[in-house]
Amino acid sequence: MSFHTNYEEWLRQTDPKNCGVCSSAPMPDGMVDIIELPHSWLDSEPVDCLKGACHLVAKQHAVELYDLNESELLALMKEVSVCARALQQVTGAVKINYEIHGNTVPHLHIHLYPRYLDDPFPGRAIDYSQMKNWYVEGEFEQFV
Repeated sequence: MSFHTNYEEWLRQTDPKNCGVCSSAPMPDGMVDIIELPHSWLDSEPVDCLKGACHLVAKQHAVELYDLNESELLALMKEVSVCARALQQVTGAVKINYEIHGNTVPHLHIHLYPRYLDDPFPGRAIDYSQMKNWYVEGEFEQFV
C-alpha cells in the first residue's frame, strides 16, 4: 500500500490510533528486532535491497521529522548515528546511506543501507525492484 495507490488508507494510518507500528501489529514475515533503544527500535529482514539493510523505527508516532520537537529529533538522530556506526563496523561497509520515505508506512522510520565496493548499484541509487535474500543459511541470524 502506498499513498500513491490508496491515499485514504495511508491518511487513516497517519493517525496513531490507526497506525500499525503504534498498535504493535505483527512485523512483516522475516523481520526481527535487533535492539530496542530509548527512542527507537532497530530491525532488519533478510529480504531487502542490500545485505545488512536495517530500519530504525521511531517509538513516538510521527510521519515527518518536523513532527518531532527539537529534543525528540536530536534523541532520534543520535540513535541513528549510533546504529549507523555499529552497522558499518559489523558489515565493513564503505558508506552508510540514510533514507526516509514513509510512502507506504506513515510512521517515521529511517532506512540504513550499507554500501559496498561491490554492491549491485555502483555510482547510483538503490533499485528497490532488486529485493532478494542476501544471506546463506544461518548468516542472517549471525548478522543480527
